[in-house]
Amino acid sequence: MKLTKETEYALEGLTSLATYPEGTVILAADLADAVCTSTGFMSKIMQRLAVAKIVRGHRGNPRGYSLAKPAGRISVRDVVESLEGDDIFERCIFWSEPCSEVNACPLHDVWKRVRPQVRSQLSELSLRDLVRKKRKSR
Repeated sequence: MKLTKETEYALEGLTSLATYPEGTVILAADLADAVCTSTGFMSKIMQRLAVAKIVRGHRGNPRGYSLAKPAGRISVRDVVESLEGDDIFERCIFWSEPCSEVNACPLHDVWKRVRPQVRSQLSELSLRDLVRKKRKSR
């Protein structure tokens, strides 16, 4: 399961957004600064998350993004699948080439057994959990 920088920045940006009181609207530029990326890239990420109903885009004053629901109800799995695709847990974790039952890589059977557990763990892990872990690590 190879995750893109887009997903990494999304999780970091959402974790940052989740530290604010519920309903707080934050500019994409401020989220971009928090994760050290460009405003354009963060805006693109946030637009995709808005389509997935993870964040809500706001126009006018205030302008920016807020979480669409409480941080405890947004799972890491929701975020990953919204950016990487619903089939992310079916793809090969080890190789770039297509890997399937018919064309199995050497590690296919291991990933096949483990991926339901990974999917389940990421379903149970929320943005609120990430915020708590981040605060503990400081």
